[in-house]
Amino acid sequence: MILTYSHTPLYFLVGNVVKTVRESVEILIIGGGTAGHIAAIQAGRALNGLNPAEPDAEQHSDSRADTQAIEPPSRVSVIEAGHMLGGTMTAGGVFMPNHFHTRSRAVVQGIPWELYLQSREIEGVPPKPFHKRRPVDTPGYYSHINVPIYATIAEQKALEAGVVLHYGEFVGEVAAADAGWEVVSYARGIKRITTAKEIIDASGDADGARSAGLEVEKAPARQPGTLQYRIEGIDLQQVWKGEVQQLYDEALAEGRLQPGDWAYFKTYPFLWYLQMGGHNATHIYNCDTTDADGQTDANIRGRAAMLRMFRFVREEIPGAERAVLKTMYAHALSREGYRVLGEHRISYDEFMEARTYPDQICNAFNYIDLHNEESGCEEEFHASGELIPKIPFRSLVPRGVEHFLIVGRIVSSERRALAGLRAQCTCMAMGQAAGAASALAVQHGIPSREVPAEEIVALTVEQGAVPV
Repeated sequence: MILTYSHTPLYFLVGNVVKTVRESVEILIIGGGTAGHIAAIQAGRALNGLNPAEPDAEQHSDSRADTQAIEPPSRVSVIEAGHMLGGTMTAGGVFMPNHFHTRSRAVVQGIPWELYLQSREIEGVPPKPFHKRRPVDTPGYYSHINVPIYATIAEQKALEAGVVLHYGEFVGEVAAADAGWEVVSYARGIKRITTAKEIIDASGDADGARSAGLEVEKAPARQPGTLQYRIEGIDLQQVWKGEVQQLYDEALAEGRLQPGDWAYFKTYPFLWYLQMGGHNATHIYNCDTTDADGQTDANIRGRAAMLRMFRFVREEIPGAERAVLKTMYAHALSREGYRVLGEHRISYDEFMEARTYPDQICNAFNYIDLHNEESGCEEEFHASGELIPKIPFRSLVPRGVEHFLIVGRIVSSERRALAGLRAQCTCMAMGQAAGAASALAVQHGIPSREVPAEEIVALTVEQGAVPV
């Protein structure tokens, strides 16, 4: 099947192995992860005039004729290196976005909350109202998703919005062009050349920004990465806190386990690892996934740590004799890599003071959550639960560059500020704002950096976002 665009794609065979595909879209999103899939849905809906609050009865009919109705033209496309939307939340296995709410009010809603609610409805597990939760350990709470359901819902919402998805594809070259940008990407058997009026880099590692030669920075010491897996079948009734702690300490001292195999060895007791079944509990030191060699190294070391821990748990922990290594996600994850230098760089003080900005476009929430090798994790909370940091639009705009936005963990910020800004709900909110800004730029015929912040907010609020 050949997708129909606003023009006819041109295919050229290269040595009968690779075909060159030329495409033209108005908005190209590099990365369909935590921020990127929300940006795509928002941009697609805005450009194609779709609003889920006012559904078209015919569009949602169950009849076969209606489901094959005319599709909206392709105006937005996504180049995603993986094979599903959601990134860290889905393919990466960190299936617990935080935080949609504080103890007293909503912080992030809109398209992220819409997808979350629908996925929970299909799962048959409606979320408890936030006022019935008790977030005593953190200022908010984590909202778990079912990965297969959420990833599929996100995909369907993107397609309904007229978004074209390209999975298994990597950006190779990004260059300025008369109409905006020309992007060369590669996938199995395909070299794709895409012209776009606007680019949103949501790659997580600034793949598009680096290819375009934009200014970036990278800390010499980065937070450890992780590989997500799950050990099940531990009988916690047989587990004694002091005993398992001593068994772990002995295995670490004797070299049968390595530092980082259990991430939070100086923060929480080892019992916590067993209660979590190892999920989100491994640190990969010196993790750098900004290129394929670094990703390969992180994958190998993460899986080796997983197997060491499973053997230790099953062979030495009383009550874990029937434990099963049930789940492993496909690739290791990085908590930070490159950050793009933007027109505004969010500082640590701004984040902790919950500074307001004239061009703020969404809320940010979370505490400072800086992972390290020395203690496992350094946490720093705001002085009050009512302090909600904001994201200024200028931090999504690279310095001196037009028709290009950055979202997610590559946002322009100081390193310690990023340790709070990289929370999944915040990244999703940034994505929705960027999708709105790019769509408005196309509609107005201006660069996205010139779109007024109040118009961005108004468009996201139409899609259910929290006003800021």
